[in-house]
Amino acid sequence: MILFIPVVCIAAIALVLFFLLRCLGVALPGNRHWTGWRRVVVAVSFACAASATAFYAWGAVQLMSTVTVAQDGGADSAPFPYDHPCRAQVKGAVDYEVHFHTLSTVCVMEDGERRAVDDVPQGVRVTAAASAACAVAPAGIVAAGRSRVRPTAGTVGGHR
Repeated sequence: MILFIPVVCIAAIALVLFFLLRCLGVALPGNRHWTGWRRVVVAVSFACAASATAFYAWGAVQLMSTVTVAQDGGADSAPFPYDHPCRAQVKGAVDYEVHFHTLSTVCVMEDGERRAVDDVPQGVRVTAAASAACAVAPAGIVAAGRSRVRPTAGTVGGHR
């Protein structure tokens, strides 16, 4: 798992740069593809996509480091090393699950109960989700505004 950390970081940096360059390309004068209010909405959408990518990658790297710590082993590591969140924050945990979709670690207790721990800060998860919503919603509005079909003379409902 530790080998994925640099891959995720490099991919995230590349995507953030791509989204920021697209945002600048839309926002700078001389862009004839997007005009009026759509230009602002598309630029904001690209900026939010860059933010969502950065924060989600940050949370994913933190989860990968949690998995790496758990797999490290060594003395005094049964069932977890001393710095694993399930050992540091919860008493009686015997196993753990990592959910990359929600950026969370869930500790499994002796009786089968599952408890979420704070290994990825709540601010990172909320910012990633809010930025993703901010990127998708305006893009949908712009796409809906551009996809209207105007019927031409001699057609019914836009079909011949």
